[in-house]
Amino acid sequence: MERDRSQLPFRKNCEGYFFDKHGNVLAKDMRGFLAFPGGGVGEHEDAKKAVIRETFEETGAVVKNVREIKELKFVWGPRWAKTEKQKRRHKKFQGEDMHFFVGEIEKFEEPSQKEEDFWTGEKLLPLAKAIQLIESRKPFDEDIQEYREVQLKFLKEQLEH
Repeated sequence: MERDRSQLPFRKNCEGYFFDKHGNVLAKDMRGFLAFPGGGVGEHEDAKKAVIRETFEETGAVVKNVREIKELKFVWGPRWAKTEKQKRRHKKFQGEDMHFFVGEIEKFEEPSQKEEDFWTGEKLLPLAKAIQLIESRKPFDEDIQEYREVQLKFLKEQLEH
């Protein structure tokens, strides 16, 4: 039986959509699942500073003109956790307090120390391809539907500009 998780805190997280001068978005195709840079926000850390830090640590991208576009709280369902890391988080938090950001890629640098989740290979995708990859995962699990809809809405708006 699933215990009452409504009293658990939300995990503060961030995700960024950063574009190069050609309109490509910083994203990683992870076998059909599209990942954008971001991650957990430290207890006393500002979400904007966290997304800038996470983006550099994961990709080597130095970003500028970063601004928050949305905050979304969503509850993880019982089937959300797939990996061991997610299963540990699922016991500790009821869901995400996700802060979405947008900005521009200024340049890429090699971090002095690469984290275990550093992206290798291609890091930029044409925006239309990124949208196509997300849409190819429909129908979305109800656990992440609202999150994916926010991603698609924003990315489609960028395509129209």
